[in-house]
Amino acid sequence: MILQLMDIARPNLFEISNLELYIHYAATITIAALFLYWFYTVYKKLGLDRKSFIDLLKKWNWKNLFVYGIFQRRVVRDYYAGIMHIMISWGIIILTISTALVALDNDILSPFGIRILVGSFYLLFEVFSDTGGLMLITGLTMALYRRLRKKILLHTVWDDYIIILSLYLIAFEGFFLEGLNIFLLNTTQNFGYVDQYRYIGSIFSLFWYNLFQQNLTDAIIVYRILWEVHFLTVFIVLGYAIISKLSHVVLSPLYVTLREDKVRGEMSTPFKLEELLASGSFDIKMGIEKPSDLRPIQRLENLACTDCGRCERACPAFAAGRELSPRVLMQTLKANVGSQEPFVPYLFSEDFIWSCTTCQACVEECPVRIDPQNYLLEMRRDLVFKSRLDKQKVQFLNNLTYTRNPLGNSPSERNEWIEKSKKFDNDEYLLWIGCMASFDPRTKNVAESLIKILKEAKVSFGVLGEEESCCGDSARRLGEESRYQELVMQNVSVFKNYNIKKIITICPHGYNTFKNEYTKFIDGLEVYHHSQIIEKLIKEGKIKLEKEDKTFTYHDPCYLGRINGEYDAPRFIIKNAASLVEMERSRSKSFCCGGGGANYWYKVNEKEPISQIRIKEAEQRSNNLAVACPFCLGMLEDAARTLGKENMNIKDIAEIVASRLQRSSSESGSSSSR
Repeated sequence: MILQLMDIARPNLFEISNLELYIHYAATITIAALFLYWFYTVYKKLGLDRKSFIDLLKKWNWKNLFVYGIFQRRVVRDYYAGIMHIMISWGIIILTISTALVALDNDILSPFGIRILVGSFYLLFEVFSDTGGLMLITGLTMALYRRLRKKILLHTVWDDYIIILSLYLIAFEGFFLEGLNIFLLNTTQNFGYVDQYRYIGSIFSLFWYNLFQQNLTDAIIVYRILWEVHFLTVFIVLGYAIISKLSHVVLSPLYVTLREDKVRGEMSTPFKLEELLASGSFDIKMGIEKPSDLRPIQRLENLACTDCGRCERACPAFAAGRELSPRVLMQTLKANVGSQEPFVPYLFSEDFIWSCTTCQACVEECPVRIDPQNYLLEMRRDLVFKSRLDKQKVQFLNNLTYTRNPLGNSPSERNEWIEKSKKFDNDEYLLWIGCMASFDPRTKNVAESLIKILKEAKVSFGVLGEEESCCGDSARRLGEESRYQELVMQNVSVFKNYNIKKIITICPHGYNTFKNEYTKFIDGLEVYHHSQIIEKLIKEGKIKLEKEDKTFTYHDPCYLGRINGEYDAPRFIIKNAASLVEMERSRSKSFCCGGGGANYWYKVNEKEPISQIRIKEAEQRSNNLAVACPFCLGMLEDAARTLGKENMNIKDIAEIVASRLQRSSSESGSSSSR
């Protein structure tokens, strides 16, 4: 047996003539040339020249290739779809490697008397190949079932079925061919002890044993015909792959390998207003007007879209019946790469662009890390640059210009917070009240609750009063970069004047822009959301809570959770003050309130408001809803009133904690003396 194992080698093809092999070689070269031409067309679509091509390759990231391209970290989050995709992709990878090894062994090395598919390596190769084919068939079966069952909303076209059925055909042809090969080998040679390693092919060989018995002549004829059919099928599918969505097998891993990793909550900074003012030159162009404006990596991002629809299924704007679909956005960009046609009105309506809440659910879901939101924000910049704004948006920007807040209130009204706390004076923390908590009557209670908590814990903090301006988040996401940077310059000047190093924010939007975007304008800021500070105070024992017999469900704000990764602090707080039950969509899969991306300040056409969808989800878990964002608080309370759900009790986490604070020892003492 040891001698047999040492001598065993992969057998040559049965009765395949040299002429047929030469035709195969010529066809292989033709397909290779076709692929090279396809790569050249992609290269041209990306608008690359030699220098930009080299610059792009310098961004090659092996870690991203393996994590997101080969091992598909994002894909496997969805259990069923993840297993399905892993089976198909790794099945294809294994069969491709197997075919390459056969070509190397049989066509390149064999003429020189060298073989690699011999001994134990050959036996492992047989197991490897059969496993790859089995994985492919399993994955394809799961994919077909998923589309035919239609339990999940999938954008299915004939191209999807053509791809599935053609890959099915390749896999089954391969196994039938292997089964016939086993029949011929076992009939003509003593090769049966290899069958256990060709464990799937051996099953298919039973069909040929029953069909041919000992009729080798007919078996060899069928073998030759089946081999040619299999060869032809493979090359037709390869040719079809580059003009179908199968091209993502190459383009998607290429994109995740070359994409620019950036801070999740950061928008690009196309210019520095301070530098423009110093130079006196304002010759700038804002945003993107047409597909030809896109950079090469953005064009590759368009081409890499797999049209899987995960972004669309996660999108709150799409769920609400707005015009926006991130899948349609990316597929339209993909079909118009390099086009000179303006986005508006030829490719998208203005409502399409204004519908995005910037919640980044689409970014979170995309298996190849595509960012549809980024294109919409850049299109908004173009619309603002051209003054294509309705009255609501104009009023919003005018308020920022004249009063430094979007509500249009007098800045002097912010001074009441100095009376309720104190003016910042070399304190450890600046408490950034924010526009909503400063002027919105309902949100003021959140700020008062937080001040109560900070005083109870004897935290050193102060406020700025009327020296505080809007952080600029909504202006930037509306597309008004200049107005945003004006606000940044004012706030940064104040921060430097007071030597402010640590900031506590009530709003996740302010938290995000201070933490991730002000870094372009000032160094050394430590930024905390109030949930993080309250969590810290509880853990350090500086505040103690009396737990109440209530069960809250919690709504993750997009800018705190999905965009900045803070999921645990609010939950820790709620569990210390009451009980917590999770909504069906929570943490990274949380559903937006509808107020982000400046949507709080204007309206777009929709069938069912996003906030009402979310309230209906919340009431399935509890009538007590905890939030951690002023915009979420306003949007969800308004939705509850509109729906007539008066029993919905919506509280910010600061309000929950303030209501459950144990009295300090000094208060207890004074109470007992009375």
